[in-house]
Amino acid sequence: MKKIIAMSGDIGSGKSSVAAALKELTAFDVISTGKIQRTIAERRGVTTLELNKISQTDRSIDDEIDSYVIEIGKTSNELIIDSRLAWHFIPSAFKVFLSVNAKIGAERVFNASRKDENNPSLAATLENNLKRQEFEDNRFLDLYSVKFRDHKNYDLVIDTSFEAPEDVAKQIVTHFKKWLIISTAAQKSD
Repeated sequence: MKKIIAMSGDIGSGKSSVAAALKELTAFDVISTGKIQRTIAERRGVTTLELNKISQTDRSIDDEIDSYVIEIGKTSNELIIDSRLAWHFIPSAFKVFLSVNAKIGAERVFNASRKDENNPSLAATLENNLKRQEFEDNRFLDLYSVKFRDHKNYDLVIDTSFEAPEDVAKQIVTHFKKWLIISTAAQKSD
C-alpha cells in the first residue's frame, strides 16, 4: 500500500507549513500544486487570482496540474501532496482537509507577502482570498462535479485557526497511522 497524504484546505489554512512539519515527522517528499500554479502564473505574467480567472475558460491550466497530480499518485510513495484536488485524483491517499477562519487565513496570506499575489492590505487580501475561493469552488464543481470543501470527502478535517503547524502535523500522523492499519487490514481481507 502506498503511503500518500493528500492535503487540501482553505486559503491560508497553513497547508505549506503543515506539509513542512509533516516532512520532519515522516521524511516523506512534499509536492505542492500551489507552487505549480504560481509557476504557471509567473510564466504567463499574471497573478494567481488572474490565472484562476483565465482557467475558467482555458482548460489547459487544470489539465496540466491534474495530469501531474494523477501521475505522481501512480508513481510515488511516501509523499505529502498539498493540492486542492489530490484527494479526488489519488483516491487511495489519506485525505486531509485543513480549515481556517477566513480572517485568520487572510492574515496569514498577507503576512506571507508573496510577490506573485497582489495584497496591498489585509482587507484586500481577505477580498482576494474570498474571490479566489469562489472561483475555485465554481470551477471544480463545473469541471469535476466535486465540492472540495465538503468534509465528507476527507478522512480527517482539522481547523488550524488556533493550532501551530507542528501540532496539526502530529494530529495528522496519529490519524494516518491508524488509517494505514485499517486500510491494510481491509486490503488483506479482500
